[in-house]
Amino acid sequence: MTGVLGVAVLLSAAVAGAGSSRVVALTPTQRSDLLKQFAPVLYFNADETWAPASVERFLALARIERQTTPGKWTRTTAGIPTTSIGCKTTPCYRFNLPCSLSGGARCYEQTMATPADWKRTMVYGRVVDVPAGTPPPAGITATPRYLVRFWLFYPFDDWRSRGDVLWQAHEADWESVSVALDGDLRPIFAAYSQHCSGTVRPWTKVDRVGTHPVDYVALGSHANYFDKTSSPTQFLRCVYRNVAQSDRSKARRIVKTVQSGITDRTGTAHKLGGANGVQVVELTGPLPSWARFPGRWSEGELLWVGRAPTRFTRVRSGLGPGTPSWNATSIPTLWHTDSS
Repeated sequence: MTGVLGVAVLLSAAVAGAGSSRVVALTPTQRSDLLKQFAPVLYFNADETWAPASVERFLALARIERQTTPGKWTRTTAGIPTTSIGCKTTPCYRFNLPCSLSGGARCYEQTMATPADWKRTMVYGRVVDVPAGTPPPAGITATPRYLVRFWLFYPFDDWRSRGDVLWQAHEADWESVSVALDGDLRPIFAAYSQHCSGTVRPWTKVDRVGTHPVDYVALGSHANYFDKTSSPTQFLRCVYRNVAQSDRSKARRIVKTVQSGITDRTGTAHKLGGANGVQVVELTGPLPSWARFPGRWSEGELLWVGRAPTRFTRVRSGLGPGTPSWNATSIPTLWHTDSS
């Protein structure tokens, strides 16, 4: 189930860690308080269509489909599956919105996006214990004991280059912001997801509003950055890794049509968080069925040139994002490595 902050958590930690004896187990109240204390402040580009939202509206519109034979998907009405037992194909299941990626982004904008979404924003949160012996990320010397984790869900991902020439899109988008704490609950580092990877920065070098890390969210892709300057994007590396071998030459030809402008653009037009905080829904145990969904949250990923893709200007660039690993505690398991 889920509960808004302040609702008691059913899990408590019992990890005794090296480096401190002051905190050996967090109470449910402490976990909720940590989510309030470190909830991120989010900044968005003025042209951003998609705000971080509850999954409920997406799930109300999405079909649940099962891959019965390779490439053949059949709708199922049996409810959200939580296991792949008995499946003979991978992925076995997917959520699929009533639009087609081959038609471009317009249908999704008309079906899902409303200006009021910016007034109903939401992120998901969970405090997880870091198992003893888990190495810290490269460049970090202190040993983390806890991760204060936040997941941002967007109904659609529509990265595009300057001038809207090159596009890469998929249904649903899961991104994460994490703050690592030591045994005395002192912040050590923050970790932000970016495409199929991410970035870690020591806490002393993180831009903050009080105890809240500042996150500059990239236009369309929703990659998370510590700085607000436009950044060279890693998404092409992710695309080439996830695209089928037989389509890689075509993918490279499509990308070559754009000689510049392949960046992640941020901005400060929309601000979420700060004095009033951002609404965090705490994921408690047992997790809801959608959080245990074993499939993909999209019909796939598509890379194309122009406002609307054609069979000559598009290429499949992945299967779409999977369900987050809610209890991940190390790099690279914090990242969504299967999605661009």
